[in-house]
Amino acid sequence: MADRSRRVRAFLDEQFLVLVIVLVSLAAVGGWLTYTTHVDPGTTTEERPGASWRTAAWFNHSATVTADNPVYPVGATLRERPVYFTEITPNLTGEYAFTYDASDSGELDGTVSLELVLRGVEDDRETTTVVWQTTRQLRRSSIGSLAPGDTVRVPFTVNVNRTSNRLGTISEQLGNPPGQPQMLVRSTVEFRGSVNGEEVASVQSHTLPISLQGGTYQPASPGRMADQTDSTRTVTVEQTYGPLRSVGAPVILVGALLSLAGLGVLERRDRLGLSPAERKRVAYEDDRADFDEWVSTIRLPNDAFELPRAEATSLSALVDFAIDTDNGVVKAPGEEAYYVVHGDYLYTYRPPAEEALGYSSREGGRRETPEGIDGPTGAVPVDGDPVTDGTGGGDVGGATDDE
Repeated sequence: MADRSRRVRAFLDEQFLVLVIVLVSLAAVGGWLTYTTHVDPGTTTEERPGASWRTAAWFNHSATVTADNPVYPVGATLRERPVYFTEITPNLTGEYAFTYDASDSGELDGTVSLELVLRGVEDDRETTTVVWQTTRQLRRSSIGSLAPGDTVRVPFTVNVNRTSNRLGTISEQLGNPPGQPQMLVRSTVEFRGSVNGEEVASVQSHTLPISLQGGTYQPASPGRMADQTDSTRTVTVEQTYGPLRSVGAPVILVGALLSLAGLGVLERRDRLGLSPAERKRVAYEDDRADFDEWVSTIRLPNDAFELPRAEATSLSALVDFAIDTDNGVVKAPGEEAYYVVHGDYLYTYRPPAEEALGYSSREGGRRETPEGIDGPTGAVPVDGDPVTDGTGGGDVGGATDDE
């Protein structure tokens, strides 16, 4: 734990300026993001549903019995039947209805035209070809100031029996061209005006096909035919952001400011830099990890300690000397003391003891070493030069005997 603390302090001390720049930048970014998210988020535009309106149209139809028959009394009216009889109900009567709804207001003017269309049609799988066609107007009605919800109704009558005979005559006169004869009632609505405060103008067309088959005719059932018109409006709204930015921006700001404050406190209290003894301790721990395979734990005989001693400045220097002189490095069991016996000398290295380390100032000062513990190097005083770092062993000066 102490080793980790020293290394963290060493990193913070060496990268102090870089960390301050990074944290200031993070605080600036976090502050800007926080301001633009919570104080002045700005505005944006959105498309929202606007006014809408819808037209609707439909056909109603019926036929009155005009000839005696065993099923229906004369004068009876058959309404909205899928099948009518050509002989007893020859006249198809009905009406075309048109209306519209608006979300606000409206007023329409225009015309509604109904016409009977007779034609010959040839169908294939992909297209429909109109071989011939003729039309006859049935009714024309005007629309004036039609308000939303109001309905204009235009009646019509078609003598289906007579019209069926005319279809046959036209086909015969044309030489019986290919195609199927058709009969239909077609409406055309032309309107203009104002709906929901906007000017509108349109033409809409709807049809009621009438099929002929074996003495009967069948009006189709198109149902209610509607046409919806929607609009959008552009509105300006306040910009909103997701939870990542809403929460993350203040976290970045507060975290950066707290980290800056913490660094400032540690700097002010001289808790970042390492003392010379602590630096030596860190260097020793690095050397111990690097040269572990060169170190053997062996208890030396007492006679070895009678030899003159030479002190190495670091564990790496002692290992280099051992390699150069083809010797091994011996560690004393139970203590942090390293030896190399070579010739008539005992070469030693003792790292700074953990108990001797204290917190340093930026200038390299540290707490007072407890009484009774060796100085920063933990070395035994000797005369002469120490063994220095390098690829070879340093010169060995005359060393005094231990007591």
